[in-house]
Amino acid sequence: MVSSGPPPGLRTSKAQLRMSRVEFFATLRPGMDKLSWTTTIAGSSWSASVSNTRPCDLPGFRFNLTALRVRSWTIRALERRLRAARALEILREGVMIRFVGLLSLLVLFAPQPAGAQLSAGVARADVTPPLGGPMYGYGARGTNVSEGVHDPLYAKAIVLSDQSQKLAIVTLDLGSISAGSAARIESIVGQQTDIEDVLLVTSHTHSGPRATPDFPSTASPWIRDAEEKIAQAVIEADGRMVPVRIGVGWGEVREGHNRRMIGADGRAVMFWENRERIPTSPLDYELGVIRVEQLDGQTLATLVSFQCHPVVLGPENLDISADYPGVFMRIVEAELGGQAMFLQGAAGDINPFWDKTPPAEGAFEQVEAMGRAVAEEVIRVSGSITGFDAAPVISVHAEVIPLASRTDVERTQRDMLAEINTVLIGPDIALATFPGEFFVEHGLALKARSQFEHTFFVGYTNDALGYFPTIQATTEGGYGAASSTRVEVGAGERLVDRALINLLYQANKISP
Repeated sequence: MVSSGPPPGLRTSKAQLRMSRVEFFATLRPGMDKLSWTTTIAGSSWSASVSNTRPCDLPGFRFNLTALRVRSWTIRALERRLRAARALEILREGVMIRFVGLLSLLVLFAPQPAGAQLSAGVARADVTPPLGGPMYGYGARGTNVSEGVHDPLYAKAIVLSDQSQKLAIVTLDLGSISAGSAARIESIVGQQTDIEDVLLVTSHTHSGPRATPDFPSTASPWIRDAEEKIAQAVIEADGRMVPVRIGVGWGEVREGHNRRMIGADGRAVMFWENRERIPTSPLDYELGVIRVEQLDGQTLATLVSFQCHPVVLGPENLDISADYPGVFMRIVEAELGGQAMFLQGAAGDINPFWDKTPPAEGAFEQVEAMGRAVAEEVIRVSGSITGFDAAPVISVHAEVIPLASRTDVERTQRDMLAEINTVLIGPDIALATFPGEFFVEHGLALKARSQFEHTFFVGYTNDALGYFPTIQATTEGGYGAASSTRVEVGAGERLVDRALINLLYQANKISP
């Protein structure tokens, strides 16, 4: 018997796992047929018990980890998943079980009840950094720092609630976000609200600040200040909840090209800019729009899914900018009202036609042109949406999967923890989030194989683990496939498969 999400203790443990360690403490006596314990994780305590129906042999004790009950929540940690965690540490004074990475607890979802009235709130925060700091994305910038602000950077939050489950989605005009920042933001939000799930989606602009240091010695005051502002935007949105309904529409924007050209020898040649718009493949020109409106039809939020690097501005540009996503969000807000938000997709190998345009060659004019092209399609699609749902059930599942480093086996599970989140909103809307730059074929595969009518691939979320090339791209070489990628070969396919499976569990289409 389970509802739409795990208990607060489990959610808190997810935040702790982002920092690579969660500890369970228990005391056992020989002959016990039941293990009970209380654990404190990141300041939250919860109790659990494990029955001895299928015992596991541990030094001096026999107990089972297959049927763990937390209050009214039933979770199963299958033994094969326990083995997969590969980091179980047993100490004889009592028992201390330490999981490094995630012992992937699978939440069993009961059939979804009829939903209550959907509600939502939105808020934003200006996270533009002070001038003179390092910028994100281009090694060619060297030691050059930001000199001006062309357009401000925002954190935009929406909180959705079906009256039993809350979900916060925050879109960020930033190049990336670290797992440590994500954990700190989620912790602040958790202390002041009952929100258990926070998805932080970066646009991947290359004209924003460098924002990924996790260690106090390297983190600038701006990063900590930005974390607080982002969290407060979520908290503010949570205080502005109003009844809403939600609908989805799809369109197409023919902006961007695949920057990998495969030669006759089967090797990749990088094709950075494409001003002549020479046809390339594979591509995904699909644009998705999630419209959240108040019951009187007034737009509250427009969430836009598209996949293309925000790199119209190149390394010569030293002005802070959100690049083309900032333009289309500005236009959409002016035309439709409400808050426009960008869900960057599988853009790992997709560039704008006017890639890295120098300011002297009309860079900001090209940013405006591309942003306007996207905005026009968003506005058209938004106006065509019918079939709004005012009472969908929201279901959220998070999983952290240890990955191997491609070049350093010792790093496996130490700092290569990939968090994926899967979200169902009613029976038809599915989102899957991933922590890096996935190649476009991953996004195409997720959508093609999904059993849900409206499926969104959301990259660059809650961490930045670099490029996730396809297996085929790895054999072809090139930037992002042979160089500048850290994860094991096949990691992208593995995570997409896992997300698809989790969505099926959530919808009760399969069972353990």
